[in-house]
Amino acid sequence: MKRTIVLLVLLAMFVTPLGVFAQEPGSGGPIIEGNGGTSVGSLNNIRCSGTDCRNVTRFLYPGFLGTDPELQNLAPGVRDGVLATDWTISDDGLVYTFNLRDDLVWSDGEPVTGWDYLFTYEGYVNADLIESSYAYLVADFESVEVSDDGYTVTITFQSPSCLNLNNAALSVMPAHAFGWTPENAADFDWTVMIDHEFDTAPSISGGPFLFQSMDSERVLLVTNESYSAPVIPEGYLYVTVPDQTVMAERFIAGELNVSDNPQNNKRQDIRDADNLQYYEYPGNSWDYLALNLANPDNPQDGIELDEDGAVVYDENDLPIVVEQESHPIFGDVKVRRAIQLAINLDEIMDKAVLGEGTVMASFQLPTSWAVDPDLAPVAYDPEAAVALLAEAGWTDTDGDGILDKDGMKFEFELITNEGNTRRGQIGELVQQHLAEIGIQVDFVAIDFNQLLDIMDAQTFDALILGWRMSYPVDPDPTGLFTSDADVVGSGFNFASYTNPEIDRLAKEALLVPGCDPADRAPYYHEIDRILQEDQAYVWLFAQNGLYAANDSIANWGPYPNDLYWNVDTWTISQ
Repeated sequence: MKRTIVLLVLLAMFVTPLGVFAQEPGSGGPIIEGNGGTSVGSLNNIRCSGTDCRNVTRFLYPGFLGTDPELQNLAPGVRDGVLATDWTISDDGLVYTFNLRDDLVWSDGEPVTGWDYLFTYEGYVNADLIESSYAYLVADFESVEVSDDGYTVTITFQSPSCLNLNNAALSVMPAHAFGWTPENAADFDWTVMIDHEFDTAPSISGGPFLFQSMDSERVLLVTNESYSAPVIPEGYLYVTVPDQTVMAERFIAGELNVSDNPQNNKRQDIRDADNLQYYEYPGNSWDYLALNLANPDNPQDGIELDEDGAVVYDENDLPIVVEQESHPIFGDVKVRRAIQLAINLDEIMDKAVLGEGTVMASFQLPTSWAVDPDLAPVAYDPEAAVALLAEAGWTDTDGDGILDKDGMKFEFELITNEGNTRRGQIGELVQQHLAEIGIQVDFVAIDFNQLLDIMDAQTFDALILGWRMSYPVDPDPTGLFTSDADVVGSGFNFASYTNPEIDRLAKEALLVPGCDPADRAPYYHEIDRILQEDQAYVWLFAQNGLYAANDSIANWGPYPNDLYWNVDTWTISQ
C-alpha cells in the first residue's frame, strides 16, 4: 500500500509537499532528483552508455568492490551491498582472489554469487555481440574462475599492475535473469541482451531500490526490501528537466530535493537559501593548457616502435625514447614556467567558473589520496615570468611590445573547442595575461572533431582541453605523461613530454607489492614534483563540485565524488 501511495502522488508532476509521505520506519520519503538529459538509455549496466543511465543503475546492481568514501580508494568492508569482503594478491601481482559475502540476494530471492560476476565479465568480453562499447573494461583480464560454491572469485590478469584492482570493480548483473548458467556458458547466445526487458524495465535488483516504471518524463524506483541493509527512503524519482537553469530553480523551490552539481550561476542562491544544505569539494574534472614540446612541423613518435607499430622496451621494461626536434618556443622549460607564472588563475576561475574551482599544483586532483600536501601550486608572478624569459633570451629588442629572440617573434596559436564558453573564457584571459608580458597569442575556437584531429596529429602549438577522471580515481599518470604514450595519431601524450624518470617512477608505483595506497603515494608525490618542475602542462584548475539537498533530508553526508554513499540511511521528512 505504501508504494502505491508514493507512485500515485509522485506522478502528479512532483509538486506535492513532501509531508504527504508516510514517515514510518523503513519509509523515509522519496528522493527526487533532476535528469539534465532528454533520455536515460539502457538500464542494462553492460549496455548503459552514458551518465544518465548510470545514475539509475547505481541503485539497481550491487558493486563487486567497495570504495572508502573518505580516502576515495577501493577497500574491504566499507559499505553494504558490495559482494567482495576481502582479497589477496599473489606475489607476482597477477592473481587476485576475492572472498564474497554469502548473504546477498537478488530481489527475487536468488543469491548473488561469483557466477553473476563471471556472467558480467563475459558480457563485457562479448560486448560487440550485445552492441556495447565497453570491452576495454576487461581488456587486461586473462581469466576469471569461480569456486564450486560460488563465493570465491579468482581473477588472473595479463600483467602485474596496481590498476588491476580498479579494473576488477565491475557492477554485477543477475545471470539467471538472462538464462545464463555455468553449464550453458560456452554456448550462450549473447544477442538475447539486445532489446531485453532489462534495457527499459529491469525486473530484478540487487541494490537499494527496485525498478518501478520509466517514460520520457521520469524513472521511478522503489525500496528494495531484500537489500542487505534496511533502506529508509521510499524510493528514488529521476525527473527529466533538460534545462539546467530550470532544474536549479525547481530544486531551490523544493520540487526536487537533491541536486548533483548545479550550474555555477545558481550555486550562491543555493548557499544563501535557508532550507538547503550543501557540500563543496574539488571535483574530478579539470582543465589544462598543453604546450607542444616538439616541433609541430615535423611530428614524430617519441619512442621506438617495431615493424608492427608496437613500443620497443629495454631490459628494464621501459620504453626506448627517441630524441625529437624541440618546439622552437616551448622546448625551453624556462619559457614554459614563465607562461605558468604569467597566468592569473584566480582571475580566470573568477570569470570562467564564477570562482567555482581549485587551482592544481600538478597532475593529482586536490582530493586524491596521492596528492602531496606539501606541493603548492605555482603562484602568479608576472615579474618572475619576465625575468625567466629574459634568461631564456626573450626580450623586446625593437620596442614593438612583443618579445623576440634571434629574429623570431614570441607568437603562437592557442586553440580550444568552440561552443565551450568556459574554455573560451580561459583562452581569452590567457591571451590577455600573456600579452601583458609581451607574448602574442592567436587564440581561436574550432570544431571539436577538428581539434581532436590536430591534437592527435601533434601539429598544434598549444591547446586548452580537459580531463575527467573516473571514480575511484587512481593516480597513475601512464597514458598522459609516460613516453610510450607519445605516438602520433593515437597516444594521449600528444604534447610529447618525455622524462625517463617519470617512466621509471610510474612503472614502479604500479608494481608496489600489495598495492597499499600508503606505499604507493610517495611515488606519486615525486612524480607530481617532477611534472611541476618540468612544466609538463600549464596547470589550471579542477572544477569544484557541489552537492545540495533540501534540509528535510536527515543523515545526508556526502563525500567528494560520492553523493549517495549512504543513501539507504536517508530520511525525508516534512
